[in-house]
Formats: sequence, C-alpha cells, structure tokens
Amino acid sequence: MIRRGLMLLAGAVLVLAAVVLVRAGRFVSRQVAPPSPAPLAIDSAGAIERLAQAIRIPTVSEDDPGRQNAGRLLSLHTLLDGAFLRVHAGLRREVINGSLLYTWVGSDTTLAPLLLAAHMDVVPADSSKWSHPPFSGAVAEGCLWGRGSLDDKVGVVGLLEATETLLGQGFRPDRTVYLAFGHDEEIGGQQGAAAIAALLGRRGIHLAAVVDEGGAIVTGVVPGVAAPVATVGIAEKGSVSLALEAEVPGGHSSMPPARTAIGVLSRAIERLERDQFPGSLRASRGLFETVGPEMTWPYRVLFANLWLFEPLVVRQLTAAPATAAAVRTTIAPTIIEGGTKDNVLPGRARAVVNLRILPGETVASAVERVRRVVSDPAIALSVIGEGNDPSPVSPANGPSFRALAVAIRQVHRDAVVAPYLVLGATDARHYASLTSAIYRFLPVRLTSGDLKRLHGVDERIWVADYLDAVRVYAQIIRNVAGPHGGVDPVP
Repeated sequence: MIRRGLMLLAGAVLVLAAVVLVRAGRFVSRQVAPPSPAPLAIDSAGAIERLAQAIRIPTVSEDDPGRQNAGRLLSLHTLLDGAFLRVHAGLRREVINGSLLYTWVGSDTTLAPLLLAAHMDVVPADSSKWSHPPFSGAVAEGCLWGRGSLDDKVGVVGLLEATETLLGQGFRPDRTVYLAFGHDEEIGGQQGAAAIAALLGRRGIHLAAVVDEGGAIVTGVVPGVAAPVATVGIAEKGSVSLALEAEVPGGHSSMPPARTAIGVLSRAIERLERDQFPGSLRASRGLFETVGPEMTWPYRVLFANLWLFEPLVVRQLTAAPATAAAVRTTIAPTIIEGGTKDNVLPGRARAVVNLRILPGETVASAVERVRRVVSDPAIALSVIGEGNDPSPVSPANGPSFRALAVAIRQVHRDAVVAPYLVLGATDARHYASLTSAIYRFLPVRLTSGDLKRLHGVDERIWVADYLDAVRVYAQIIRNVAGPHGGVDPVP
C-alpha cells in the first residue's frame, strides 16, 4: 500500500513537472514588432540648449505658499514662448493658475483628443553636493546636468521640441492633441493639473488617452531581464498620513511609570512594522507576465506558472524594500516627536506614519487595518488631510497602450515594454474622470544608480537619451493622433 502510494505521488510530481515545463516552453514574448519610424529632423544642438535654458530657471515648488516665486514661473513661460515659435503660432495657449495648456486642433474633431502631460516645477536642491550646480544647465561628460533634467522639464521641453519639429515637417494631427504642463505637481497639483482637468471637464471633453511621467526605460532593475525594460505605469498607489498620539501623565524621569508616552508610541510603531500589510501580485501581475518570457530560465519557469508559484514569488518580493513596495501597502514612520528635557517625562508623544496604498485597497480600509494592528486605547489615531485612494488601473491590452508600446520600440528596439505600478504620485491621477486610459511613462533610459538622482544629487540626462526622448514623443503623437492613429474614438 505504501509503495503504491509512493508511486502515485511520484507520478503526480512528474505530471506537475511536465505541466510546469510545457507552460514555460510556451511562455513566448509579447513584444510588438514595430514598423520603421518616419525620419525626424531634430535640431540637436538647439534642442539641448533649449532644455538647458529651462533648467537654469529655478522653478522650485515650496510647501509654504509665501515662499513661492511666481516671477520664475513667468520667466519660464516667456522662455518657452520665444523658443518654440511654430508651437506658439499654430497651437492655442492658455494659462491656468500658472500652468499651461496648449491645444493642437485636429482635422477630425469627432475623435477624442490625446493629452500629453508634464510639469514645470522642481524640488529644491542642495548645491553643495552637486558635481555641477543644480540650476546651471551644464553640458559636460556627455550629459545635461540640473534639476528638472529628469523630473520633469525634460517632459515639458521634450514635448514642445517634438511638436515644433513635427510642425516644421508639415505634420497635422487628425486627433486633437493637448499639451498640459502643470506648475505645482511636486506639491500635489491641485492648482495645476487638477484645475486643467476641471476646465476640460466643464468643456465636456472626453479624452482618448493621457500620457504623463512615471515609468522609464530601466536597465538592471528587473531581476532576470538583461534587456532594458520600458515600464509604463498603468496605475499609481494611493497615500495617506496618520498621526499617532500617546498621552499619559508626565513627571520626573527618576520615577518613570511602567508605560511612558514614548514607550506606548514606540510599541505601536513596532507592532505596525512587525505586522505588515499582506503582499499580492494583483497590481504587478501584468509586469511579470510581460517580462517573464524575456527572463533567464529559472525566473521564466516561475513567472510562466504563477498559478503555482505566486506565494513563493510574493514571499521573495516582500523580502526586499525595492520590490516589496510593488506588491503591498507600505508603512513608513516619518516623524516622531516628544519630550523637551532629559529629566522630564513627556505627557505626550506623537508620530506620523505614511502609508502608500496598493490598488484594491482604499484609504478607509488601510486606516481601519492600522487601527486594528495598533489596538491600544492609549493611542489616538487621526488622518492628516484627506489622503488619496489608489488610481484606477488602466488597460494594458487596449489600442492606446499598444500605440504607446509601438512608439517606444520604434526608437528603442531593444526595450521590453511592460505595464507596472507607479509607487509615487503624478499629475496623471487628476485626469481620471476624463478617460480610463492613463499611462505614466518618461522616455529616458535609467540605471538603478540613476534612479537615486530623482529628487537627489546630480540629476542629469545623457544628451543622446534626451534626443531619443524627443523622438519617442514625436512617435506617440504620430501613432495616436496621426492618420490611422492607434486609439479608438471615445463615444
């Protein structure tokens, strides 16, 4: 009987192994085969200088409205006016609270428009640690250096450069194209992209698609994939910050109680860090199913058989911070305060905890779980502000995504285009009421080291990569808004 059972078990294992290997063998590439792009005659030297000039204007967004410098934003507007003469002659330009909206009217106004977005503001920079001053726009060592070279004046100036070049070649879109440049993305976008979206909504505009910043063409970031991966964001995580406050009687430090305010608060944070949100592939499955066929053999077997190996994959991804953020709601204590003197027990201690919320959950459900995990009547928990639910998930198999994928591979033929989850927030979320097809992609090449430059020291872009970014933007306009464009009309 035991022998028969072992034989049956061995047979089942062999059948399972055969199924796993067959599925891996049938796990073939999903990449589109793009046609050759039409030539694009870019003024290379002029294009680099125009981006450098934009970087030299420090349009820094400040959390304190009193510190905002409206004159710098106006200087950038003036620079763009003079730098892109065809754009300003052929497109309608509107200023909304300091943001810019350009309208390139298509020949067929029955087609739903395309909106291409970027933002003009940047984060502050500590110049003492930079190889080249952050607002110098220096061109050195094959790169253009400065704040905004990646995030996100490269998008603003790159889109205008592509449009200027297409106009010079006589291109006219069938589908209307909007260029939407927010001025306050780094502090939430409420006066910029949100106001532009509200204006378009009042005008009854339904967009075919939105393309904003977000993903990039990354190398050495996705395990098991040697090729560059063009990560196109189809959703972004939500966020909320919570205040945890502990109040207990204060007193002299020579006679501390069993539970001090700082101790109570520390134990609450320890419970949250120990009992993390569960991991799930629901927001990242498309990425792994798309890059899986391009992986080396062990990884390929795993991702061809997620029906079997998903728990193992999730466990491995949650073991590292860089990948855990893609598969679960994260908890990050960011502020802690309490106490005024070394021999005085504080009566109050406070911490701020920031949550980045995975699609499928909400601010409300995440807050409720935190309450349940903390489970301490001595802790008062409150929500700071309103928070943002995760964005809707845009389709990765529709005509707009395909048109974008073709544009990317027409310029970067070695790239693997894949959908992914954006971990931060972008202006794209403000357009969710106008279309279900929102994609977050910045057409630049980045290594894992380059990712640290975003909001960090020595932000820069390779000169050749910037020119390729202009080419990708031009191909997106051609593919989506040109004759026989790749996006279906929206009723």
